[in-house]
Amino acid sequence: MSIRTSIAWTFSEQTLQQLLQLVAAVFIARLLTPEEIGLFALAYAATAVLTALRSFGVGNYLIREPDLNHLKIRSAFGIMLVMSWSLGLVLVVGRDFIADLYGRPSIAEVMGLLALSFAVAPFGEPARSLLTREMRFRVLHNIGLASAVVGTGLSIGLAFAGYGYMALAWGLLANSTLGTLLVMLANPRYALIRPSFAYWRDITSFGGVLSLTSLIGTASHEGVRFILGGFAGPASLAQFNRAAQVPNVFRRGIFMPIARVLTPAWSQDIRQGRSIGPAVEKLVALNTVLVWPVFLALSFVSVPFITFAFGENWRPAGEIFPWVLLAQAIHAALPQPEQVLVPHGKVRRVLLVRVPMAVFSVATAIYGASLGLEAFAISRVATAVFTIIATFLAIRSFIDFQLWRFTCRYLRSAGVAVLAAVPAAVFHFTQHEAMGPLDLLVVVSACALLWLLGIAVTGHFVWGELRIVARKAFGS
Repeated sequence: MSIRTSIAWTFSEQTLQQLLQLVAAVFIARLLTPEEIGLFALAYAATAVLTALRSFGVGNYLIREPDLNHLKIRSAFGIMLVMSWSLGLVLVVGRDFIADLYGRPSIAEVMGLLALSFAVAPFGEPARSLLTREMRFRVLHNIGLASAVVGTGLSIGLAFAGYGYMALAWGLLANSTLGTLLVMLANPRYALIRPSFAYWRDITSFGGVLSLTSLIGTASHEGVRFILGGFAGPASLAQFNRAAQVPNVFRRGIFMPIARVLTPAWSQDIRQGRSIGPAVEKLVALNTVLVWPVFLALSFVSVPFITFAFGENWRPAGEIFPWVLLAQAIHAALPQPEQVLVPHGKVRRVLLVRVPMAVFSVATAIYGASLGLEAFAISRVATAVFTIIATFLAIRSFIDFQLWRFTCRYLRSAGVAVLAAVPAAVFHFTQHEAMGPLDLLVVVSACALLWLLGIAVTGHFVWGELRIVARKAFGS
């Protein structure tokens, strides 16, 4: 499967999944209170820290390993099995401690249910990683979408039935469990293999550092939510998560599919002695021209959009929305360090760059959360700036960085963003206090048309890609 086709399938999967999550969020925001959603967010944050360790970097090992054989796959499964079951046990044992820390027993209930996924998940990881290595993204698309539909539908149904925050936990567990079962059926050769530890030294030397790096990144990402919940309470945490949800949905719909395809593709290029510099430059151009126009437009209609989508209870989320959008837009300026360094085998460098990022993020989060919700949101902007500088310093020697070429890419995307955001700016400066369905439709349509005009006038390469897609779609 070609890289373009692979990205198309993965993009479709992630986009549809994120749209499902957004639709679910609209319903759940009206069925559950900010306090209930905040309680689930605290429990999930604790679970996510251990989830980062669960695969022990073995998935990337299976994707990247040039001399892969069946015994190495069995060894990878053995390590994943031990790690995942051990961490699941830690989650069960430690759930009461986390619940007591925040004085909310319900957190332990959610964590206990989510721990079940640690028992099931390792059985599907070898099959999933090898599907990715083989770039069988159409299969992964169908599996991911089916799992998301079932999990999302279950969450909405249980929330409507009055299950409260537990509806979210059951939906998440159903999503992960069904995904594991389906990936085993799709790649049965690696579904029920016997564990081994023959290559444990090779795997742990690669996966150990990468897993520690993932833990640091996840602990930083989820730890700042613990900090906000501790200073301001679960309701404020829910407001921040609600503000972050929309840009997260958009960015994950773009970045995650590209990252899933580029990791095996760039690993193959590097094994064959080809530079990934030109590909990184195009990735930056793609990310910025898709993210910056949307986020700039949303910043102009922040409060009306959030209250229209989720209800008046979420107005504080709308007030901090522009700061969250700005932070996310800054992250789009460069690829993640893992995307460039892992295919080169530089896992220790990833660790070295992630440690100062985590320290800076936690330090600014503590200071911001102590001042209030808005200050915490502003602290995420400062963290984004630090992160992008540290990323540049870590990857510049691997991407053939040339200042003038990257500057041209940034200026072109910024120009498109300014043009596309004009309708949203008009809506803002005409002092609209609320947004209705017709208002949203008009603003979105006008912004989309101006975005198309912008990429056409500036000669952006995305315009050429869209023309190729259009010709294939209409058979001309």
